[in-house]
Amino acid sequence: MPKVQIQKKSTWVDMTAFVDVSFLILSFFMLATKFKPPELVKIENPKSVSSENVSDKDVFKVTFDREGRCFISFSTDEDARERVINMLGVIERQKNMPLTNEQKAKFLNFSVGGIGVPFSQLPALLQLSDDAYKSFKQPGIPIKDSSNNQLNEWINAMLTGSGGRKPANIMLNGDNAATYPEFKNILAAFKTNGVFSFKLVTAMEPVPAGSPLSKKQEELRK
Repeated sequence: MPKVQIQKKSTWVDMTAFVDVSFLILSFFMLATKFKPPELVKIENPKSVSSENVSDKDVFKVTFDREGRCFISFSTDEDARERVINMLGVIERQKNMPLTNEQKAKFLNFSVGGIGVPFSQLPALLQLSDDAYKSFKQPGIPIKDSSNNQLNEWINAMLTGSGGRKPANIMLNGDNAATYPEFKNILAAFKTNGVFSFKLVTAMEPVPAGSPLSKKQEELRK
């Protein structure tokens, strides 16, 4: 019997549409991705099993390391940016420290990584380039002397600039090896300005098996 010949067809597939979609997805992720701010201070947080995620909206964070250096930083969203601008206006008036538009822009940029200098050194800090800022070891905001707790003044300026409205997320980011006096003086600055609620940044660790939190998580997964 004669063999049946199957007609061969081309296996070529037009990939143009697929490539276009791939580039659209890639562009979306490039534009939507938020890069983590540079960590100028290495902090070893105390560990906890808290299940609450840290928000990145309207954040005011106070950080103190094992050397006792204190820093303030803000998130990059619009509410936090507006808060920083208003706070700077108050600082300019209270400290008779006029800042140029370039210095204000630098403060907005640096406030994401952290501001940790006395008021007397702030103008010099805002003259640094981005690379110089990252390599410069800031001495920290003075907090050790209760009569010169400048963190108290920063918080006061922040609240004054926003008409008393507190940030949605006030965070305390402390090193596990820090000493108690620094922690106490930071809390004193909070209390003086009516800040009685804040979130403590911790390092996550596994929830102990059989604990109430573990059982609750198992129920939620069902």
